[in-house]
Amino acid sequence: MASPKIKLDPAAPTTSTPEGDVAATYSETWYSTLIQIVIPFCLASTGTIVAGILLGNVQDWRVFKEMSELIVLVPALCGLKGNLDMCLASRLTTHSKLGQLGNFRDIRQIVIANMALVQAQAIVSSVMIVIMTVVMGSAVALTLMFGNFSTLAAAALITSTVSSTILDSLLMGVILFSQRYHFNPDYLATPIVASIGDVVSISLLSLSAAILYDLSATHVWISLIIMFCYLFLFLPFWITLILNNIYTRQALKYAWIPLAAALFINEIGGYVLSSAVVQFKGFAVFSPIINGICGNLVCVQASNMGSIMHHRSELGTFPEGSRICESPWRVLLVGTIYSRVARILICISIPANALLVYVADYFYKSYISVNVIFVASFVLTSLLQLLILLWTAHVLIHLLWRWKIDPDSSAIPYLTALGDCVGTSFLSIMFHLLRLSNQEYQPKTMPWIRLDYDTVRFLKP
Repeated sequence: MASPKIKLDPAAPTTSTPEGDVAATYSETWYSTLIQIVIPFCLASTGTIVAGILLGNVQDWRVFKEMSELIVLVPALCGLKGNLDMCLASRLTTHSKLGQLGNFRDIRQIVIANMALVQAQAIVSSVMIVIMTVVMGSAVALTLMFGNFSTLAAAALITSTVSSTILDSLLMGVILFSQRYHFNPDYLATPIVASIGDVVSISLLSLSAAILYDLSATHVWISLIIMFCYLFLFLPFWITLILNNIYTRQALKYAWIPLAAALFINEIGGYVLSSAVVQFKGFAVFSPIINGICGNLVCVQASNMGSIMHHRSELGTFPEGSRICESPWRVLLVGTIYSRVARILICISIPANALLVYVADYFYKSYISVNVIFVASFVLTSLLQLLILLWTAHVLIHLLWRWKIDPDSSAIPYLTALGDCVGTSFLSIMFHLLRLSNQEYQPKTMPWIRLDYDTVRFLKP
């Protein structure tokens, strides 16, 4: 049975206490909120487990061994799910709550424009990611590393655009379903994207890179044609659609700064990941879990905050009692109108991460090998990451609001990129400490589920 829809009253928040604000803003009980968050969260958690197992397999493919830059692209391209598709989810949920998805004409106009915006951003972002990866790799190696540029760029373009098409189509269906059956789309949309985003991105990147790498030995022009089509045919077409639509014209102008900043942060996380997977064999299995779960939860809070602020006040003006900088206690536990959802997210995080470690370890090795110390370390690491991001989300969204920047299009890229970088770094520190204490995770030489493209590929180099 569907839970009652959240009713947001723009005239309500005049009370001086957060409890009064919550009572005036939410018409649903805390357990109704919990149920709406937990169910899609479980789906998203399944996706992160599959993504971890998938990355643990494909990192041994020949294309990953011979193109070392490819593993650096993984966090950046998976991060595009947060930079682009979760921003789209946040924008569409706000449109839904404002009643702008009431008829087919409005739905068509909003959806086409927003999907065109995501496609244009995906094309530009993919090229930027590959350029940054190659330049930073060349600087680290003290030698030019542009030999695989066309293959990397073509694979990144295919991955980002195709995955965005799949995720955005699913996303629109989820939001219309939520609107029809009176669920809160803020709780459903972003977890659904997270549930398959990493799996789709890693799968597409691995397969497209492997095929194009095999082809590059004799048909390097194929990668060049793919780049040409995306940059000189598709990109101008999408930009034309965006500029002719009132819903996305402004977003095209101000969405690039947070996107570029997020891509740079993801590049740092990518190099941390590429270093850690060499040192710790099981690192790739748990990295998508810690980043996916935390990114999923903080995006739920960011989308929820954006929707509430759009109903409570105008851009640039704070509702009564709101401040940019609050103490962690007020943000995370008791003290603001957003604290209730933050408490629920924290309570979900602790048992969920413990369970996911056991499940991922079992599916990776066909038996459970992790001990209590490893599980407790993982849970504490992910909890610290989540607390930092939830507090950062409060400060960032209020800061953007004061600057009259729509947080639905600008906040999530910063949060997901920062979450991936912090999560990968914290997990690397955790693995180092466990190694020093002789509690290091020991993976099997051959995973239970084995995906080996090199033995079944049809295109010989």
